[in-house]
Amino acid sequence: VIGFLDETRNVWAESGIASRYLRARLEWNALADVDAIVGDFYSQWYGPASKAMRAFYEALEDEIEKTPMHGHEDRILPEVYSTDLMAALSRHLAEAEKLAQTEAQALHVRADRLIFEHLKAYVAMSAAEAAGDFAEAAKHAQAMLDLRTPLHQINPFFIWPDEAGYHSGIWYWGVTARRDYYQSLADMTTGKTGDRVALLPDRASFRTDPHEDGIFARWFALNISQEGWRPIQVTRPYYCQGYEDAQGHPYIGTLWYRFNVDVPALAKDRKVMIYAPVVETEAWCWVNGEYVGHRPYQEAYIRPLQMEFDVTQAIRPGAANQVTIRVSTSLMEAQASDGLFSRVFLYAPK
Repeated sequence: VIGFLDETRNVWAESGIASRYLRARLEWNALADVDAIVGDFYSQWYGPASKAMRAFYEALEDEIEKTPMHGHEDRILPEVYSTDLMAALSRHLAEAEKLAQTEAQALHVRADRLIFEHLKAYVAMSAAEAAGDFAEAAKHAQAMLDLRTPLHQINPFFIWPDEAGYHSGIWYWGVTARRDYYQSLADMTTGKTGDRVALLPDRASFRTDPHEDGIFARWFALNISQEGWRPIQVTRPYYCQGYEDAQGHPYIGTLWYRFNVDVPALAKDRKVMIYAPVVETEAWCWVNGEYVGHRPYQEAYIRPLQMEFDVTQAIRPGAANQVTIRVSTSLMEAQASDGLFSRVFLYAPK
């Protein structure tokens, strides 16, 4: 054992106290009896609620350990926090709340309740984003922030209520920034700064392009054959939908996505933009076979990572339209690029 490193982070709510305590013990004796340490901690910390709370945290750890995915930052977590897992966590926590006896035990379980509610809000925020309901996503982001104050009051080491300073330990795209970004998308699509024209489906026709044939074969053109294309969800990483090898290495290279979307007649005589909140790592776009733009390379973990082009001259209001997006994952496998990883929409700015 050389040591332990957490990017200098000390946010206990991220992994619970048990794992922090265990690691601290192992730092002094790497050969210590892990089961004995963990069992003693849960018994001392939770009392009669120890079995339920150990089941709670071990369910989380088991799910993370068996997840056959590699991702950067929190991007794969909506895949990890399944409906079944969330239901199991809810049951374990409710049981612990019934069993806690002393004031201290109840307070410890109360902290875990706040942590779980924070997780539920995160899952709901991610689901709302996937549905293209950005106002709802912003609401759940705010709910996460609201939960941090009472958790901080129990113990400031759990989490800080703000994300403004060095003390917060927030270096990446924090919840405050996400809330504000989702709200800006809601404003663009609900009348404040723009109106939504159309929300593209959450499924596209998809194919890989390992030999860079797509441009020359005009895969962006109208009325091309469906041969070689298959449906894919754009709100999940492409690689976890059948594009990994037996060792879990993803396909890397060029991807193509094709959508059909009806554009209402009311879009006539208005400026219309196409917008995708997340495209990793580089993108080119065609509408009805007409090239509309290129979004230059950016590293996959960056957020926001939007693609936005003016498609006013390319769309056909009052008719079916075809949108084709070519994406490069880059050749850096460690980035774990997700490809097109968001709902695409058309909006008319004000």
